[in-house]
Amino acid sequence: MNKNYIGTYGVIKKNGGIDLICSVNYEGGGLFASILKCIDENDEYLKVIIFGNCKKEDEKIAIIKKEGYEILKNPKFDVGDKVRLIKYPNEIAIVKEIIWHEKNRRIFYILDVEGNKKRSNSWYYEDENKFEKINE
Repeated sequence: MNKNYIGTYGVIKKNGGIDLICSVNYEGGGLFASILKCIDENDEYLKVIIFGNCKKEDEKIAIIKKEGYEILKNPKFDVGDKVRLIKYPNEIAIVKEIIWHEKNRRIFYILDVEGNKKRSNSWYYEDENKFEKINE
């Protein structure tokens, strides 16, 4: 049975090598710590957006082999989402990056907390419920 990858979020599989990556449209690393979103597929390859720190207007694209892609649950938040810190409800933040922590096998976020550089440099794990989306 063929799996439909389009629309799924994932990461490069643990111990997946560089030989799984066919091409990227940008200079720089970070692919192995990035959340990926599949936007196209064929028999062997997936076309993915390197979702972790990109906004739609400057997407980074990679072509990877299917066997190197591990599907994850969809992230709760997107880059650019406005959120409120639960412990500090008066502090508003913007999701700056979404990153895969391979060792802990968890999604974490880097936030840009308005007026607070210390909290802006912190890691916020998705499953710890330390912030919530603000619906405007």
